[in-house]
Amino acid sequence: NQNGTLSTSIPSTFSGNYYLTVVHRNSIVTTTASPVSFAGSVITYLFDAQSKAYGDNLLSMGDGYFVLYAGDVNLDGYVDTGDVTLIDNDQFDFASGYLQTDANGDGFVDTGDITIIDNNQFNFVGAILP
Repeated sequence: NQNGTLSTSIPSTFSGNYYLTVVHRNSIVTTTASPVSFAGSVITYLFDAQSKAYGDNLLSMGDGYFVLYAGDVNLDGYVDTGDVTLIDNDQFDFASGYLQTDANGDGFVDTGDITIIDNNQFNFVGAILP
C-alpha cells in the first residue's frame, strides 16, 4: 500500500527461516538481507536501511527513507537499454495509466520515466539475490 506496509497470512506449516522478497511491476527485485524467522504469529520486517536488503540493494532518499530501485520494466533483473526501449515505445504512443512502463508512478509514460532508467542504468543497478 501507499505507506509501504504489507499484511498477509502465512500458513503455520512455514515455521522455519525464509528470505522475504519484494517483486514490483517495474522495480528491481529486492530480498531481505538474511532469512527471517516465521516462527511467530506476526512477522515484522522493515527495509529501513540499505543493510536490510541483500547486497545493500536499496536507494537512500537522504531523508531517512529507503526505496526500491525503479526502472526494471521488463523484469530481467537489470535496469538497462531493454527497459528504455519499452518506455520509448509507450512514450511515443502517449500511453497513460497504471502501466509497467510508468517508472515514476505519475500515471504518464514520459521523459520522467526515462530519467529514472538513465540514472539507474549508469549506476549499474541490478537485482542482487541470495
